[in-house]
Amino acid sequence: MKIAVLADIHSNLEALHAVLSHARAQGITKFVCLGDVVGYNANPHECMEEVRSLDLLGIVMGNHDAVACGQQSLYGFNPYAAQAAEWTRNQLSDEEQTWLAGLPYKQDILIDSPMTRFSIVHASLNRPDSWEYVFDTHEADVSMQFQWMPLCFIGHTHSPLAFERSLIETIGGAYDVVRLNPDHKYLVNCGSVGQPRDRDPRAAYVTYDLDKGAIQLHRVTYDVAAAQKKILAAGLPEYCATRLAAGR
Repeated sequence: MKIAVLADIHSNLEALHAVLSHARAQGITKFVCLGDVVGYNANPHECMEEVRSLDLLGIVMGNHDAVACGQQSLYGFNPYAAQAAEWTRNQLSDEEQTWLAGLPYKQDILIDSPMTRFSIVHASLNRPDSWEYVFDTHEADVSMQFQWMPLCFIGHTHSPLAFERSLIETIGGAYDVVRLNPDHKYLVNCGSVGQPRDRDPRAAYVTYDLDKGAIQLHRVTYDVAAAQKKILAAGLPEYCATRLAAGR
């Protein structure tokens, strides 16, 4: 069995369609979403509709989702993010905001066959509603102190990084494939579908092969120019468009 893990879609319909097509071409039918379905880009309705139509094993709330549904304020958002978040909130229907508001901050996933357990959270497990970033082994260790499952998928940084904790140390960094050791603990960031920030503009997501115990990072090209045109036509900040081509 293989599943796809998506994070930080951020209303980028072109990127989402490309990723879903890439996953389905591998025969994948089950998905996990790590939050921030909306924000920054110009298709919040359509991205929410696509995500809600998926066969989801789990989905959690991201900070942009929380702001879009009125659960949290814009405190801490930079001016570009704040403007886009306000625009997004004004676009969403009451029903869409209610759906976002009902998403949990974290979730444990249990799959019977093969027997697999993992957790999902948007930011970190220690304070999932404070939106802390995990960029290094120290920050990973803090989150892993609250990780009861052998594996946890996270998003939020928009940069794919993987951390592995043994009895001796925690190591981590960029990855292409993570092969799981049953005696170790893992914290894996699957990157961003809709707004990568690791200098690679291609959409990012991972597949998790439960039978092989392997996590594979994928990068998928999509129509960046079409997404940029929509952003500008909607009156969203120009920076939200230009950053897509740079992957930052």
